[in-house]
Amino acid sequence: LESLSNELEQRVQERTAALALANQQTSNRAAQLQAITQISEAIAVLQDLGELFITITTLVSERFDFYHVGIFLVDTDREFAILQAANSAGGQEMLKRGHRLKLGTGVVGYTAQTGLPRIALDVGADAVFFDNPNLPNTRSEAALPLKTRNETIGVLDVQSVQPGAFNDEDLQLLATLANQVSIALENTRLL
Repeated sequence: LESLSNELEQRVQERTAALALANQQTSNRAAQLQAITQISEAIAVLQDLGELFITITTLVSERFDFYHVGIFLVDTDREFAILQAANSAGGQEMLKRGHRLKLGTGVVGYTAQTGLPRIALDVGADAVFFDNPNLPNTRSEAALPLKTRNETIGVLDVQSVQPGAFNDEDLQLLATLANQVSIALENTRLL
């Protein structure tokens, strides 16, 4: 009876821990969806492209706790992805230099060229990752395409100091965010 009681108690503890984890994950997802809604509302009213870029990088970094957020646009010759805005100090240095990546180079260049999202869960082990001395604390990175009318016009680049910071659910949420950014970008361009 004592053995059975201990086993039942252990099962209850395991299930309680699993339930607590599931509740935490649900709360985190709800907070992330709320953050996407808040960001979408904030950027929907902006009409200046420069202000739009700065607002997006700042809000995404703050709401999702990313080390670095950058927005790249593909040039008209479809040769380079050119950095337009960044929230981090390293990103600001890159902006001053006119940072650009050849399409196909690094995580951002891959996404700009293919129009597909790309995640580097461990940048040290990812063969596609472009090592950037301005962003030495990057441990994982996700690049999401910015598209209008099925054409990739840019990339939303998010980087974390945590290795393995992104999973499939995060990718879906970030893709939703990238779609909202694309819509705001296209609306601003039209205005």
